[in-house]
Amino acid sequence: MLELKPMTDQDYEFWSLRSRMNYAQSKMKANGTPRDEAVKAANAEFERHLTAGRETKDNFLYSGFSDDVRVGFVWIQLRGIGSRRRAYVCDIVVEPDQRGKGFGKQIMLAVEKLMPDLGVSKIGLHVFGYNEAAIALYKSLGYITTDLEMEKTLD
Repeated sequence: MLELKPMTDQDYEFWSLRSRMNYAQSKMKANGTPRDEAVKAANAEFERHLTAGRETKDNFLYSGFSDDVRVGFVWIQLRGIGSRRRAYVCDIVVEPDQRGKGFGKQIMLAVEKLMPDLGVSKIGLHVFGYNEAAIALYKSLGYITTDLEMEKTLD
């Protein structure tokens, strides 16, 4: 059974560095963003949203464990006000050697169980268009597309 535990300082440093690089690589793959720009954008996003690191208000950072083995991470942020208040999954990571074992789904279901304590009843997230496995996972969990951004390169 999967358990979410608040990230330790050590997990936070490991996760933050790797997730910044993964985000930059996704920007390069999805948008053709040059490497330097993608790295700069990734660092700016993390610094904008996690101004106080693990202690940033309305941000919840967890490590996911199965049988005391760390299988992934998830970053949840509370956004909006009033009836538009919701949780937003900013990042979810399943360790490469743990992929294909259902841990992505288990992490997302564990996140859902946290929502009543956070006082929200909606969860949002972003997924890059090329990430078909993640899109399929989110659809299987009942997520619907609320916005769709498209692009065309002109010759």
